[in-house]
Amino acid sequence: MKKKLIFFHLLNNFTGSPQILRNVIETAVKDGFEVQLYTSSSRGFLTAIPGVVYRPNYYRRSSKRWITLFTFFFSQFILGMVIFRHLLEKSTFYTNTILPFSAILAGRMMGKRVITHVHENKVSPAVLDKFLFWIVRNFSSEKIVVSGFLAGNPKLGGRSISLIPNAVNSRISEQANPVDWFPGNFTVLMLASLRPYKGTQEFVNLANRLSNIHFMLVLSDPAEEVEKWQGTLDVGPNIEIFPVQEDVISFYQRSQLLLNLAHPDKWLETFGMTVLEGFCFGIPAIVPTQGGVAELVEEDLNGYKIDYTDPDLMANKVLELAQNQFLWERLSRGALIKSKEYSLPEFERKVLEILTA
Repeated sequence: MKKKLIFFHLLNNFTGSPQILRNVIETAVKDGFEVQLYTSSSRGFLTAIPGVVYRPNYYRRSSKRWITLFTFFFSQFILGMVIFRHLLEKSTFYTNTILPFSAILAGRMMGKRVITHVHENKVSPAVLDKFLFWIVRNFSSEKIVVSGFLAGNPKLGGRSISLIPNAVNSRISEQANPVDWFPGNFTVLMLASLRPYKGTQEFVNLANRLSNIHFMLVLSDPAEEVEKWQGTLDVGPNIEIFPVQEDVISFYQRSQLLLNLAHPDKWLETFGMTVLEGFCFGIPAIVPTQGGVAELVEEDLNGYKIDYTDPDLMANKVLELAQNQFLWERLSRGALIKSKEYSLPEFERKVLEILTA
C-alpha cells in the first residue's frame, strides 16, 4: 500500500517557495508516494504536476492588504474543516511555508505527523508573525529550513530542525550552459517583486546612473501592476522591465551579473534562489551582507556582498565587472563551482530521508 502525503501551500505562483515544493513533490511521486496538494487555483510552479491530486484551498490575493488578510484567515478556517476528511487515513501532512497554520493545527489534532518546510524569517504584521511561529514551534513534528541563517532563528525553538538547502530544478540545470563576457555587451539582471524592500527602486536608480550598461528587471507581479508601477518611473533606454515569467532561463542566458538588492534592515532573504540559479549559468552575484543569501556568495570568489545603502560602491563594482574580463571570468568560474554544492540529487536524498523516516 502506498504511503500518503498531503501537501499544503497557500499561493501558487512563480516564486521560490512553490518551486522548491515542486522539487519535493516530484521526489515523493518518483519514490511511489500517493500525493495530494491543497493550493490556490492560480498558475505557478505547482501547476499540473503529474501524479498529484489537487484540492482547493480557497485563498486569493488582493492589492488591498486588509482583503488579503481576510481571505487568508477565511481560507484557513475553511481548510481547517475540510481536511478532517483525512482523519481516518494514515497520512503525513507537509506544509510549505509557515502560512497554512490550520493544516499544522488540524494535523496534530488528528494525530498526524506534520512536517513544516520553513522559508520565512518573519512575516508581517508582527502579531501574525508571533502567532504563526508559535504554532510552528509547538505543533510541527519536524521542521525543514533552507539555510543555516534560518536554522538559527530562535522563533523556531531550536528542536527537530533539519537543514536542507534549496536546489535548482532539473529543467534549469539541464539548460544551464555557462554564459560569456563580451566587451560592450554586459547585462545586469535582477529578479524580484514590487515590494519596496526588494530593491526595485534602487535597481532603477543604478541603471539610470550606469547608462552605458544594459539592465533587465524581471518581476513576479502581473503585467497590469508592473505597467502601473513603471508609469511612475523615469527610466532610460538601457533598462528593460518585465512582468511575471513562467520561464526565466532566457534571461539568465543573456546576463553577466545578477543583483539582489533586498533591504536587510527591513527584510532578510532566507536563501536566494535566483542567485543559485544564476550561479548555474556562471553568473556572479552582488547580494546583501546579511541573511541566507549571503551564505551563497564568497567575497571576491563568486561575487560581492554590498548593501543597497552604499550605491557608490555598488555602481563602482558593477562598472569594474563590466570592464574587467579577467576579473569577471574568475568570479564566473567560482559561481559554477559553488552551484555544484547544491545538486538536485543531494536535495532529493535529504528529502527522502525525512519523508521515509
